[in-house]
Amino acid sequence: MILVDTSVIVAWLDPTHPDHQKCSRALDNCCAVDELAVSSVTFAELAAGGRNREALDEDLDGFSRLDLDFDAAFRAGQAFRHSRPRTGEHKPVLPDFLIRGQAAVAGMPHLTNDRRRLDEFPDVDFLFPDDEK
Repeated sequence: MILVDTSVIVAWLDPTHPDHQKCSRALDNCCAVDELAVSSVTFAELAAGGRNREALDEDLDGFSRLDLDFDAAFRAGQAFRHSRPRTGEHKPVLPDFLIRGQAAVAGMPHLTNDRRRLDEFPDVDFLFPDDEK
């Protein structure tokens, strides 16, 4: 199973997004070899962005759903606590860490557009849409 990041879902859902094509292609390639999952954190982020429940359920119909559990939350919190933004870098945001914490605890590869703060999760196999041909 591959855990898909919110950054990929957002680009995939929006045909005008600059990363739409590469994220769509990456999702097609990944689902050809493994099952795709989406985090409850992504569900919350998309809801915060204005999508209603019916639209979310429809958009994410083909994905397995992964609830955030206490082990993943703890792993994310520990990584977040140790994260220090580099000069000129945006401050870290907890939802990114929560999803990566889920990938780490579940031993899942993580498909994401976000290459920031990968060092906090050396146990996660990161996949990037740029790498998908």
